[in-house]
Amino acid sequence: MQFRFLTLALFIALSSQLRAEEQSAVSKINACNQAIKEGDASKALAFADQALKLDANNREAYLCKGRAYGGIGNNQEALLALQTAEKFSANPLEHMVALTLIGNVQSSDKKYEDALASYRKSLTLAQSEKNTRFERINHNLIGDTLAANNQLQQALESFLAGNKLAANGNEHADSAERIAAAYSDLGKFDLAIEYQVQAVLAEEGNGDLDHRANAGLELGRIYTRAGDYPKAEKAINKIIKLSKDNGGTYWEAKSYYYLGIAKTTSGQADEAKKLLQDAQRISKEIGEDQLNDDIKQQLAKLDSK
Repeated sequence: MQFRFLTLALFIALSSQLRAEEQSAVSKINACNQAIKEGDASKALAFADQALKLDANNREAYLCKGRAYGGIGNNQEALLALQTAEKFSANPLEHMVALTLIGNVQSSDKKYEDALASYRKSLTLAQSEKNTRFERINHNLIGDTLAANNQLQQALESFLAGNKLAANGNEHADSAERIAAAYSDLGKFDLAIEYQVQAVLAEEGNGDLDHRANAGLELGRIYTRAGDYPKAEKAINKIIKLSKDNGGTYWEAKSYYYLGIAKTTSGQADEAKKLLQDAQRISKEIGEDQLNDDIKQQLAKLDSK
């Protein structure tokens, strides 16, 4: 009896320890995911490794580790972690998530055929499970990958398929923007404008400043490409006002940049240069290096004419 009592006590103690370790692993994974949200990949990796020391087969830890590696551009390690997470996936939804993240890393690494294969596996699972959310996500990601690989007509078809599954205003706006961009790249500007106007209207009803400003500037960009400069300027000036009214300094700078491109294209070089210089000044003040680099390139093109 004493032996049975000791065995039972040991079992209870081990079970309690396992539950504590499991709870600790969950807390480490939560911390890992929070670090990713905060953009701290090093901290995220540290938490993921701590979770894996407690539970070497923890799918969520491998997912977080893969996302963290992907965030710092270490695609090889990201892919290894995500593929391990996919192996530990226990149901169709978990496989969809892992396959989609694997596709993202492959696409980022410009391994487009591999990415398409991963997205299509996820899409097939989503369709079999009647999971319209993941169907839409994968149609759009397939479209993005095809567009990046200059397969524009096929990309458009994927975006149109995704649009049919949009469930709310935000999703409709997102799909409309993708479709507009595809039509624009195909040189079909009337259709591009039609869909981008839909995106602008949807964002006005549902979007925050970032989404509204981006949609409006994209409309201006498409009008510029179509050679309709008065409408391009009207669309962009609307975003300048929106940005100033709402303290959106980044969008103000980007609006001047887009308007500078429109002025350049329409042959108004002096006005274009002033706008681009204003955009450059603001982008430097707020530390937007990528936007500043884009503006520098546009100014160099202007000066070379």
